[in-house]
Amino acid sequence: MSDATPVLQMQRISKRFGSTQALDNVSLDLYPGEIHALLGENGAGKSTLIKIMTGIHRPDTGEILLDGRPITIANSIEAQSYGIAAIHQEPMIFPDLNVAENIFISHRNLGAVRNWGKLYRSAQEILAKLDIRLDVRSAARGLTLAQQQAVEIAKAISLNVRVLIMDEPTASLSAHEVDQLFLLADALRREGVALLFISHRMEEVFEHCDRITVLRDGQFVSTGSVADYTSERAIRDMVGRQVDDFFSRSASEPGKVVIHVEGLSKEDAFQDVSFDVHAGEVLGFAGLVGARRTDVGLALFGIAPADAGSRAFSCPI
Repeated sequence: MSDATPVLQMQRISKRFGSTQALDNVSLDLYPGEIHALLGENGAGKSTLIKIMTGIHRPDTGEILLDGRPITIANSIEAQSYGIAAIHQEPMIFPDLNVAENIFISHRNLGAVRNWGKLYRSAQEILAKLDIRLDVRSAARGLTLAQQQAVEIAKAISLNVRVLIMDEPTASLSAHEVDQLFLLADALRREGVALLFISHRMEEVFEHCDRITVLRDGQFVSTGSVADYTSERAIRDMVGRQVDDFFSRSASEPGKVVIHVEGLSKEDAFQDVSFDVHAGEVLGFAGLVGARRTDVGLALFGIAPADAGSRAFSCPI
């Protein structure tokens, strides 16, 4: 990447909100045809930097360069005009519009009268370019989360995207859907798009990304090729200390059963859920968005009671 010219450069960016210094002299270079991981704990400044890149916030100090030329990004429309777009964990889809309308919703030059045939053909061409198989006339409300993100990427392509920010896009996807998303990312990389990837999943970073930049407490910590990092180094840079210094676990023996749940069921939500919780242990519920973990919790405490099954609570003492 050293011989290439960065498509976007964030140079010495600082941003303060009241007494909070969200960013302090942060720099980031994005090159065409690469996937660049931006790492940091919650509160490290990643979201603020992204919002400055997409025109939501203005930096207090610092400079933004596009193809080596200084630019000002006053709002999201200007960001789009420069070819900067973002997709998020929760896609911003209009459920009552169809796929084609969602792809072109950000185009201000369509006019009041649309050539629907041309609109559908153009949408289909973009989806075909990305090897996405969707009916462009179907309503967006019926799309899966992964399909919604694919539509968001197609929308970015329709705006001639040069920099695509992917903010925790895999957090709610299955393993298969994650694979499909990265196939799309690789297709964009081959087209010369610069991708900024934000994730807490280290395995995805090391498998798919080319470079890494780490922020901590609003400050730049390190940057380099993925080959220069290990998971341990990335985490150390993110938190400022060795992994063993902040993650330790002592052995403990579980005590008596304090919560016993058997056959808990709720129509159209979950069926036949059974588990025990022992004193002195932490029981975790894992699952994708929509797996109904919250519904089980609401039923467990009587907020949205279950239709069947039993639950019993006992004092651990």
